[in-house]
Amino acid sequence: MAEENTPVPPKEDDFGRIRDLAMKADQSRPNDVSESEWRRARIMAGHMVIIRAHFKSIFLIPLSVISFICGVAVVMGGSGANEVPGDWEHVWGLIWVFWFIFYMNIFIFEWNRAWTVVLLGAFVSIVSIGFAVNSPDFPVGSWIYDTLRNLRLVFGEQAYFFFAIFFALCALVSWIKTRLNYVVIEHNEMQIYRNAFFGDRERINMMHPRVEVRVTDMVEYFHPGYNSGTVVIHAPSKTIILENVLGIRKIERITDRLGSTLRVSIEHEARPT
Repeated sequence: MAEENTPVPPKEDDFGRIRDLAMKADQSRPNDVSESEWRRARIMAGHMVIIRAHFKSIFLIPLSVISFICGVAVVMGGSGANEVPGDWEHVWGLIWVFWFIFYMNIFIFEWNRAWTVVLLGAFVSIVSIGFAVNSPDFPVGSWIYDTLRNLRLVFGEQAYFFFAIFFALCALVSWIKTRLNYVVIEHNEMQIYRNAFFGDRERINMMHPRVEVRVTDMVEYFHPGYNSGTVVIHAPSKTIILENVLGIRKIERITDRLGSTLRVSIEHEARPT
């Protein structure tokens, strides 16, 4: 009975041991460590990076949130029975249409550097000309205000909530896709997961890695929370293009460090003893 009541000694800090092992660049996964724990430790140590390519629908998350906010605002603002220009519902209708047009432009056009500079310059020029010619005889500001005021862009709360759910589902499809298909890069190899739920995986030797980062869309890159771009991995046997990769600069810094560490290791091993 005394032996049964003896307290069990505390277990060793397994994660601390795993973390110490993961700090070694050339360390492989021990057999007693699960793949998820090892991957988390390697990512924290900066010796592994996971690159996920999204669908364009991932950029619908802000529009889903805006649609939900507009729906809640219309519900709290009144029944919407009086559809008079300038009412509460018209204001939220204008707000929603503005953001809808903005995010649809992300899907329709590629805002490269040259195209973005030209459009920004044209916008600034038009605004400057508008302020310059605005006068009582030619009231540009009043004309724009009256035009927006007279737009009858009224949506019910059901329409807002429908779009919020629809856009959220589209973004969810992109999120699920990135959990099934992604690329893992370490110092000496690259693992390509296709339908990872079923265990489809391809390993590629990365003795001479070259990772190229491209920013093809300036709006997607400067959008808060996204900072997306394209990653091109030139492996010895194939070239892989990953589009709509979020946090592109962070991934670039990690891949640069992984590649430089690999080159230093190769040079050290090549020296005669």
